[in-house]
Amino acid sequence: MNLLELILVLGTVIGIVDGQTIEVKDNAGQKITVTLACINVLKATDRGYLATTQRLKQLLPLQSSIVIRSTEQHGTERTVGEVYANNRSVNLLLVESGNAVVDRETIQDCSENKTQYLIAQANAKNKHLGLWQQSDNNVNPSKTFTLRGKLIYEQIPAVMSARAYRGEEFFLLANTANQSRLVLRPSNQVSRTQLQSFHNQIVEMTVVYVEGTRPTLAQSACPIDVDGQCMSQGAGYQVLSIVRLKSH
Repeated sequence: MNLLELILVLGTVIGIVDGQTIEVKDNAGQKITVTLACINVLKATDRGYLATTQRLKQLLPLQSSIVIRSTEQHGTERTVGEVYANNRSVNLLLVESGNAVVDRETIQDCSENKTQYLIAQANAKNKHLGLWQQSDNNVNPSKTFTLRGKLIYEQIPAVMSARAYRGEEFFLLANTANQSRLVLRPSNQVSRTQLQSFHNQIVEMTVVYVEGTRPTLAQSACPIDVDGQCMSQGAGYQVLSIVRLKSH
C-alpha cells in the first residue's frame, strides 16, 4: 500500500468551489483546496452542473467536520482524496445520487470502496438519476404535453417504504375533475432543487412521460409486486419546463 493512502487529514469545510472541489481548513489552521478523487462531474458549461454543486453543498454545509484520505498531493495547499462526513464517503454519495460518475482511470486510488462505487453507479444509471436522466436528444417533441395544477413536495421518508424505493417526492394535483395526483420527476432542464422551490404553487409545465424500470431480485433488495417480481421504479412525468401561474 502506498504511504500516501495512509494520510488522513482532519478539517472543516470553509467553501464549495464547484461540484468536485472544496476549500478546507485543517486542524493546524492551514487552508487546503481538495479535489474529490475517483469521480468525474459535469463541467461549468454543461447542463446539470449547478445541480451537482448544489448537491455537494447539501452534503457538506459550511463548517462541517470532515476527514480526508489523501490519494494525491500537490504541494501543501492542494490535495486529491476521498472526503468523509459522518463516516460516509461524500465521493461515493455523489455517485449514488447520479451527480458524478466513476473515473475508471483513477478508481484504483479508492480501491477499498471500488466495488461500492461501481454498484452505486449501476443503480443510479438503472434509476435514471442525475446525469443518467433521459437526455434532451432522446425527448421526442411529439410526446410532450402541458399540465397545470398545484405542485406538492413531500420529503421521502427515511424508513424503508414503497414510496422511498420508487423515489417519489414531487406530485402534481392536476386541474381535473378527480384531482389526479401525478408523480413528477426532475430533468436536465428542471432540477430537483428548482422543483422544490415551486412547492405549494400553482404551475404550468411541459412534461414527457418516462417509463419505470424493474430491477431483478438479484440486483437489489426491493418491494415485491403481485407477480413476485421487483416493483417498477422511476416512472413519472419528467418536467422539461415550469412556470408559476398567478392565482385568481
